Amino acid sequence: MEKLTILGCGSALPASGRHPTGQILEHNGKFLLIDCGEGTQSRMRENKISFDKISHIFISHLHGDHYFGLPGLISTMNLLGRTRDLHLFGPAGLIRILELQFELGKTFLSFSLKFTPVEKEEDILSLRGLKVQSIELNHRLKCFGFIFKEEKKTRRINGPVAKSVGVPHFFMDQLRLGEDYVDKDGNVIQNSVLTLEPKKSHTYAFCSDNRIQADFCNKVKGVSVLYHEATFLHQELKKAKKTFHSTAKEAALLAQEIKPDLLILGHYSARYRSVLPLLEEAKGIYKQTSAATYKDIYDFSKI
Repeated sequence: MEKLTILGCGSALPASGRHPTGQILEHNGKFLLIDCGEGTQSRMRENKISFDKISHIFISHLHGDHYFGLPGLISTMNLLGRTRDLHLFGPAGLIRILELQFELGKTFLSFSLKFTPVEKEEDILSLRGLKVQSIELNHRLKCFGFIFKEEKKTRRINGPVAKSVGVPHFFMDQLRLGEDYVDKDGNVIQNSVLTLEPKKSHTYAFCSDNRIQADFCNKVKGVSVLYHEATFLHQELKKAKKTFHSTAKEAALLAQEIKPDLLILGHYSARYRSVLPLLEEAKGIYKQTSAATYKDIYDFSKI
């Protein structure tokens, strides 16, 4: 995984400058869209994100602030002449909504929409170097989060040393996999001399709307980057419980238990003009916390 771009960090009610939930996760040249609130395609335009590069879309649940932008985005892809498959993961009812929308609008897609219903906790996708797992969240209707887990990366070539030894180009892949090199005179050069340690592999957990339960930490244990909703300040705990949401303090307490390298807050209530109080509440418990704002980019190589 290379980076995460925040396209929206607000909750159900509109709030100036925040926009509903939407994120782009980049991995090996593929763009994975996570949730698609209203206006997501406009946010993509503003951030110069190619529509055609979106290969997979993950929708957490059927509250509008998490998917109302999807019919428009797919329609735009169609208007732009997309031909390659689009893979969509989400609640079983999502495909019915889309099919009705396209049927009544007499829209005939120029590409195949490959839909996979997400109905339980399981491995749902395997890409080169990345696996995706669904985890059930605790909300007012069926809702799932997604864990994106990188496989262990290969070692990196120490270019100057490899060149000085005369390692041929065709042997570089073996070096990355940890093999020693034997030169033409039979001398063995240890792999540790010719390569560098691999870059860190990350596991990213996206947890949208979720009233945290006592055992939830077991589902996200071991993640290095945790995105978790923080709709309210803790003084609104009663409201959070009623709406099946979490507070910034609760998100931080979860992070304190699983110890990710970074906790990212989001899904703020429109009642808060500034996210600083939410960030301060969380950082008082877990210092490695960031409050997502529109256009933020998280570079995984720096986490």
